[in-house]
Amino acid sequence: MYSSKKTMKQKNGGLGYLLLGAGAAAWWLSKDENRTKFDDWMTQAKQKLSGETSPGDAFPVYKGGNPHPEDIDDNKMVSEGSQFAVDYYNKKENH
Repeated sequence: MYSSKKTMKQKNGGLGYLLLGAGAAAWWLSKDENRTKFDDWMTQAKQKLSGETSPGDAFPVYKGGNPHPEDIDDNKMVSEGSQFAVDYYNKKENH
């Protein structure tokens, strides 16, 4: 017959995993370098959740795809194109 009473093990099944996780976290945080990492992660998470950005978060492309007409070296590089793609295509065609 089915019984609606739960055993103690069934009631506290998640408690063991919770205690195991808390113990593992305490062990990991016992090192200074791990506490520093954790503090950095928490600071970054708070900044992301609040919408704050730091100067290093921006994409570091200042003139991508649109070289200045007087920047000779950059114009030369853009006009040459990707030599890797050209070499790859030539090797595929010859074999």
